[in-house]
Amino acid sequence: MAISTYGELKTAVASWLARSDLGAVIPDFVTLAEEDIRNDVRVQAMESLVTGTLTGSTLDHPSDFIFARRLVVGSKRYEYRTPEAFQDAQASRNTTGLDLYTSIGQAFHLLNANDGDSYSLIYTAGFTALAADTDTNWLLTNAPSVYLFAACRHGAMYLKDDNELARFEGLYAAAVARVNARESRAAVSGSPLQQIPQRSA
Repeated sequence: MAISTYGELKTAVASWLARSDLGAVIPDFVTLAEEDIRNDVRVQAMESLVTGTLTGSTLDHPSDFIFARRLVVGSKRYEYRTPEAFQDAQASRNTTGLDLYTSIGQAFHLLNANDGDSYSLIYTAGFTALAADTDTNWLLTNAPSVYLFAACRHGAMYLKDDNELARFEGLYAAAVARVNARESRAAVSGSPLQQIPQRSA
């Protein structure tokens, strides 16, 4: 069975759960699966870059934001601080050279940033949620088992089937581990540097 679109995923979930009467709630299983995926999956396809110009010293999170990787304002790389540490730095008498940022609510707060400064943010983004039957995304195309087993896991919860819940939890964990490990290996290109011993004269 092909699983390359949202419609095919819903059909597969019904098949794996061996139920034909869950059409109204399977979309809920997929929505809950996507919440799990945001927390558990970390692949290169989730890395995103956004650039722009600041309006003031705050910057709203992108709509698909999970967490920040790197923030550059102008030509300076900003360092993350907890809200408490950021507040302490902000209250310091001398903030010169303190290029810091924190995240509060749904926005970044920046120290020593000005209206009109350019910025570049690398961040981890969530996959676009599936909605229409023809929808797909990188994860569904490259690792459909993650979606399938996550959704079936919530289906087993709904059905109060502890045996199937344990089975799908194990399958989901294994699928996540595979895709994360595969992407981790792909992030390191080339072979390890080998030192060639010199021959004695």
